[in-house]
Amino acid sequence: MSFNMILNILIMACGVYMLYWAVQMKNTKKIPEMLVGKEFPIERAKDPEGFIKATFPFTFATGMVLLAAGAVGALELLAAYPMADVVINVLEVAAILGYGALLMRAQRKYLVGEK
Repeated sequence: MSFNMILNILIMACGVYMLYWAVQMKNTKKIPEMLVGKEFPIERAKDPEGFIKATFPFTFATGMVLLAAGAVGALELLAAYPMADVVINVLEVAAILGYGALLMRAQRKYLVGEK
């Protein structure tokens, strides 16, 4: 088992974890601690419902991207096409960075109350 395969399995696990928390957040109407950090007092959030509505589709989509990209890498479906593997890795990084930026804006707007 190569390091690349282990890394792709971890990426798949992160995708599954994100999907789980997205569905949990939608069903229970509670903000998961992983989206705001341990030190944030969720009970003092200004608009938790707005936060859930704003972040659910992006959390779910990012989880799907990570799950699919990790599966493609772990199964070595594109091993014959190194450029395609690079494109998938760039897509993973872009999805994570975009999601992080969106999450920070949503935290400031819906949880802290900044405009």
